[in-house]
Amino acid sequence: MLPLLREWPGLFLSSLLLLATAVAAPTQETNIGSPSDTSAATLANNVTELRIFLTEDSGMVRGEIATARPSNVAELSLAMEEGTVTFRDDGAGPDRVKGDGVFSARFKFDTTAEFEALRAGLRATIDVLRDPDQDILIRRGPRDIVTAADAIRDAELKTPEILNTARQEAERAARLLDFQDPLRAAKALDINVATTPFQRLPGPQFDPLERKQFKVEYLFEFPIFTTFPPPAPRVAIDRDRSLLITAKDVVEDGDRSFDACTGTGSPGGPWSFGHLMRELAYDTGLTPEEFTLHWLLSWRLPHEVNGWIVPARDHQQLQHFIDGWRGLSPNGLLDIDYFPARLLAIVNRPDLADRIGFGDVGNAGEGRLVFGLMTGSCTPASFTVIFEYGIAANSCIEVKAWQRRWKDLDQFGVGTAAYNQALESVTRAFTDHGSKPSQLPNASSLSRMRTNENVLASGWQMREFRLEETGLLDVVPVKQTPDNGFNGSGILLDYFVINEADILNDRHVVRERFPDDLDPFLGGAAKTLFESFFWSAPNLDSLIEPSETRRKFSLATCNGCHAGETGTRFTHIGNEGRREMGQPAELSGFLRGETVTVPMSGSALRRYEDLKERETAMSELLENSCFWLLAFQRSPLVH
Repeated sequence: MLPLLREWPGLFLSSLLLLATAVAAPTQETNIGSPSDTSAATLANNVTELRIFLTEDSGMVRGEIATARPSNVAELSLAMEEGTVTFRDDGAGPDRVKGDGVFSARFKFDTTAEFEALRAGLRATIDVLRDPDQDILIRRGPRDIVTAADAIRDAELKTPEILNTARQEAERAARLLDFQDPLRAAKALDINVATTPFQRLPGPQFDPLERKQFKVEYLFEFPIFTTFPPPAPRVAIDRDRSLLITAKDVVEDGDRSFDACTGTGSPGGPWSFGHLMRELAYDTGLTPEEFTLHWLLSWRLPHEVNGWIVPARDHQQLQHFIDGWRGLSPNGLLDIDYFPARLLAIVNRPDLADRIGFGDVGNAGEGRLVFGLMTGSCTPASFTVIFEYGIAANSCIEVKAWQRRWKDLDQFGVGTAAYNQALESVTRAFTDHGSKPSQLPNASSLSRMRTNENVLASGWQMREFRLEETGLLDVVPVKQTPDNGFNGSGILLDYFVINEADILNDRHVVRERFPDDLDPFLGGAAKTLFESFFWSAPNLDSLIEPSETRRKFSLATCNGCHAGETGTRFTHIGNEGRREMGQPAELSGFLRGETVTVPMSGSALRRYEDLKERETAMSELLENSCFWLLAFQRSPLVH
């Protein structure tokens, strides 16, 4: 793509000192803000740590929400299981110091159940510290799974003092396993429960270097490493029923889906492409057919996106799709219910829940429907379309209730009439107009639509669309992915240097402009010309953590995740986006579970199993207390 604005040389700034052995914390904003900031969003982004202290009152604890810096906020009221709880930073009641940015409150909390839930992780951590050469995987952060030996070896090089302290405390920590009651355990080990937190969780702005501690959960100041797969959760998740649904009897449901090429199903069914487009066209002044044609024709003309010209694709191939649609439509008149698209999957993304408990800035994740388009001759095309809907949630209670609706699908056999009816109730809560009245004129919950295709021209291209003020779908920059021209460039290295800390902590958000406000950086489309594609830059040795910085940045991009960084052949659902009738869509190894060699690393390995990551996220949303969910870490992989 060609930039409309001039490029300036990158600014090579000195590297930031970084501690990079961590469970990472993605966030939407990395600025801490000023002391006068009072918004819930600012407080949500500024949480450094959550702490729980035991008390002598059975079932009662003192909780603390620590933020990165003081603000003018004196109290914060949050909806929790027992009702509204007010956390104070005024020095009164349970709050120790006025105006220090630490909000405190007393509330009910089942410490015995929490203590029991941590036992497996505590035991595994002690075992790893005693003997790291075990067949155990450690999850150091989102999509960062390594062997225990590699994790310990890495810590020995980067954080030897922290590791040695944990080793010295291991035998003492092992005594905790002798007790069922945490208060009795604390007294037996002479732990001062007034000053030593029973549990600590890192928040988005946790600084491991400043605290000189791992960025993991702590039990009485002893770190708990996250093993992978994690210990059996208190709430088990059935991924095929409540996370990524590809069963034939669902995607080919005769009452709810429709395949125009085979005539299977019901035209306009609630899981059909036509139904979703009809709902998006609501109150735009266009028919669903006009609305869809406007979207399709966006590939016919060049577009200016973030200062780049995104070239048109092959208009003859596009016309072939349109002619095929017309040929399938009754009487040769375009009918949205006969658009040639085949349902591949219905998806719940609990791992994308964000800022839980902080009012209307939070959400419960996303719901998605994935389609593969058909060619004009009705053969499956390498062309996927994903409708991605945001799920609004003003409180932790609403987040839990939403995920419970997905979990309740477990009581039915997948694909049965009862299951499909219950699933329809879930999906229509976000696909139908009126689900988000504030998004005018469509009143739609659609956050974005993403496409990935290689049939309109050579090479795979990803695009992102959002609803504009007119209600039409418009091309917007692809998230987290610079223009392809920056791959291997010095400007990308400059970006790595300046943002290395945020990249390694999985909280970087790729800016639209870099290095200057006049310079376009974020891409107008993402191209994947070959399946081994990944992102890199020259002179990586100038970074503190060259391999990990490169890997995490590349993994978070659209084209890196869909190609060489994860060993994926362009799509994660469908065989290059295709599905044959009567068969479920294939899933990539990245989703199902695979170990890949990290590009440019020689022989370094990473384990990816994204469905397990999503299982863990959903389980945490359902089983963890609303207090702990204030630190829930949104997945950095938005695609």
